[in-house]
Amino acid sequence: MSDDVLYSTIAELGEMLKSRKISSLELTRAYLDRLEKLGPRYNAVAAVTAQLATKQAKEADDDFKRDRIRSPLQGIPYGAKDLLATKGIPTTWGAEPYRAQVFDFDATVIQKLQKARAVLAGKLAMIELAGGGGYRYPSASMFGPCRNPWNRDHWAGGSSSGPGAAVAAALVPFAIGSETSGSILTPSSYCGVTGLRPTYGLVSRHGAMALSWTLDKIGPMCRSAEDCGLVLQTISGRDSNDPGSSG
Repeated sequence: MSDDVLYSTIAELGEMLKSRKISSLELTRAYLDRLEKLGPRYNAVAAVTAQLATKQAKEADDDFKRDRIRSPLQGIPYGAKDLLATKGIPTTWGAEPYRAQVFDFDATVIQKLQKARAVLAGKLAMIELAGGGGYRYPSASMFGPCRNPWNRDHWAGGSSSGPGAAVAAALVPFAIGSETSGSILTPSSYCGVTGLRPTYGLVSRHGAMALSWTLDKIGPMCRSAEDCGLVLQTISGRDSNDPGSSG
């Protein structure tokens, strides 16, 4: 699959999938290959979730064959910042003491994306504990300093550094980051992607590591503003598991 396809927007990929020009499985395998080969080049990846992604891609393709469209994100791979709980997959919070931490449930955002038939291709690197302990250097991450794909001598930004680098390098078409005080907007700016910091309470934080209860927000990092809107439409909404969510 050509790089031109992998650098496409969600809207463009969605049209290719619906018209059967490509399959979700083909698309997913192409992004998994980039995550495995290029992810270490940028220290952007916490874990490649190949087995889960393959399963979800096949489910999305089955829906396409039946002309069953669940969302604009159906069949499209994505990455999630490693502070979001993923059932049976390590969620390290970017910190060595939590290397083996595994939850038995998915964060609400992950659940909503799964229901929309998006495909979780990987967990993405972050500054340890989302910078809650303070940090002066990009190396404050168990994955090493996250490199900017435009110039690896420069930082990708924090604390959602992995999502910023991964979208910029087309390791995934979109990613989910988090922001307490600039952690979506900074890496988006540094890496030349579009990040959206939602209004507080618009997106559930259930299953996300808490840094500041009154400031934490979960949001999309994408190739375009339109893509951010498509993702936000899917992940927003009231959640009884997050008392701070407003619907």
